[in-house]
Amino acid sequence: MEMQDIIYSFFFYAIAFVLIIAALGVVFMPRIVYSAVSMVVAFLCVAGIFVLLNADFVAVSQVIIYGVGITIVMIFAIMLTATREDKKLWLAFKFRSLVAIGSAGLLFLLILAAVTKGFTMLSSEAGLFAVQKPSQEVIQRLAAEGTTSAIGKALLTNYVLPFEILSLLLLAAIIGAIVIAGKGKDKLINPTTAGEKPD
Repeated sequence: MEMQDIIYSFFFYAIAFVLIIAALGVVFMPRIVYSAVSMVVAFLCVAGIFVLLNADFVAVSQVIIYGVGITIVMIFAIMLTATREDKKLWLAFKFRSLVAIGSAGLLFLLILAAVTKGFTMLSSEAGLFAVQKPSQEVIQRLAAEGTTSAIGKALLTNYVLPFEILSLLLLAAIIGAIVIAGKGKDKLINPTTAGEKPD
């Protein structure tokens, strides 16, 4: 084994060890703020693994979107929703919940059918989830030019439909966060009667 492989393996196992500890901290930390900090560490460790794989675009996107953006959004959500009376989250087993779950499952199947051309690409060897080893020419070109241009071209040509669907999914998540953080009608203060004292 060469010295370069030894150094690569050392950094990989070190980052993977910290990633596992941080992921366990997200689940088992007693305070939700500590869990958020552990999640930041986990995101940065994933970015480090992408750097070891020479995936520069994905590594930078991991830091900007997840390590910074998503974490700030989650911290704001914690600050807005973590009240003393909200001690646990629960799912109401009502008809609307079943309709929501069924609609989400149907939407997933429709997206999967559209991406895999009617589920035909799932079974083929060159399908959507098949792993193919790139040619030596592709490896040399990516090592010289980086992965940014290749990923950008793929997102705007072959994978433009999943890319746009993902933007709609993020929009739905933002709307859901606004609805969760919004105050209910029973907690709103009427400015015309707020100063009045009961008789």
